[in-house]
Amino acid sequence: MQRSYTDQELQAMEHNDHRGAFQSYLRGTSHVVDKARFIRQWMALTDKDTVLECGSSSGKTAVDLAHHSGCQVIGVDFQDEAITVSCAMRDQHFPELKSRVEFVKDDLRRMHFERRISKVLMPDFTEHVPDDVLGEILQNIGTQLPHATLYIYTPDRSHIFEILKHRGILLKNSPGHINVKTADELQEFLTRRHWDIQSYRWRPSHIPVIRKIESALAYLPLAGRAFRRRIAIIAVWKG
Repeated sequence: MQRSYTDQELQAMEHNDHRGAFQSYLRGTSHVVDKARFIRQWMALTDKDTVLECGSSSGKTAVDLAHHSGCQVIGVDFQDEAITVSCAMRDQHFPELKSRVEFVKDDLRRMHFERRISKVLMPDFTEHVPDDVLGEILQNIGTQLPHATLYIYTPDRSHIFEILKHRGILLKNSPGHINVKTADELQEFLTRRHWDIQSYRWRPSHIPVIRKIESALAYLPLAGRAFRRRIAIIAVWKG
């Protein structure tokens, strides 16, 4: 059974270097570019969309979506530092987006959402949130925004790197990754909480050599799941 966490424990966990993450976006590092390009294409946003980003962290994803698609984005995070950094980075590097990208400190379990929100994005978010909290967030979003489409992008616990990390072999697990699920576990979790899976796909690594290996081996019977690096799920609320 997964342990429970107090709000204070969740706040105290080590999370991203927000300013460093935004600087990586500005430099166009391969991992950031690969993730950003995929999410943009996957969500197929237009200037008529308003996106709720859960766990907006440095703000780089919100800024990227608005910059490339013309949509509006509401980024929500529970850390003061995340909101401070994301607002500062937006205003310094993308001042023209100030009217279309806003960052709010709030609790997604209890927050009141604007009805104009058409899509909800959880990019590298669910692995940081315990089941009880994630369940409350999904319930709150589904109840208030039954018309919105949910997009979840997260590591796959079945991947060989995640297996090694969680067993402390060769690779170090991120301290904030307390709830990394397999694709099957995540889909079951969503279904039990009244979300209907519209599509599931896996993604390989952004590193070219590893990407080629994963793409070649991911379809092997049984063993293939160990080479599927990331999960991308689209779901809708069924109440």
